[in-house]
Amino acid sequence: MPKNLMDVLHSRSFEKKIRADTILINHETRTVPFILVSKDNAGERYDWWEGRIYIEELDPKGAILTDLRTFFKDHSPSVDNAIGRVENLRLEGGEVKCDVVFGSDEDSLKVFQKYAEGILTDVSIGYTIDEVIETEKKGEPTHVLVTKFTILELSAVWKGFDSGAIVGRKAVEDQRTPDISKLQIAKRDLEIYTRKVK
Repeated sequence: MPKNLMDVLHSRSFEKKIRADTILINHETRTVPFILVSKDNAGERYDWWEGRIYIEELDPKGAILTDLRTFFKDHSPSVDNAIGRVENLRLEGGEVKCDVVFGSDEDSLKVFQKYAEGILTDVSIGYTIDEVIETEKKGEPTHVLVTKFTILELSAVWKGFDSGAIVGRKAVEDQRTPDISKLQIAKRDLEIYTRKVK
């Protein structure tokens, strides 16, 4: 395991293909549901201290949610960048989910509208790691299962990491091949940033 994993504030952002007609956004209350950690969230990370790639996976059951209250823009927690209130945090269907109630000021409404129009789909968590299980296989990157982690921050971001964690949506009963014109392009990306916690 990378030596200093537990001394760092980590961040992840999320995106997935979504059907425009399945999103449960409440325009009247400015509420958007989000999946924060999906079932299949494993992805490559880069260990800057040891100069190697490893696979990190968060166990949704290990999420500590008591410190998560505010929705920010671009991993920049500040009074001016606070754009929403995080509510109804829960573990549901093996995923960590919440609802975000956007503020009524101009900046908050601009971001809300981008989610409502499907321009933005991603969110990103900032978290600290408390406990891990490390598995090594010859010829493969080390697998780090994070079994306990504290989510400290949630942000609106532009690009994704976990292909299963995005704006929440209702179940789609129609199992036929989806209309490609209603899908958004899926992207995967590495960690947006890390910074040392003192």
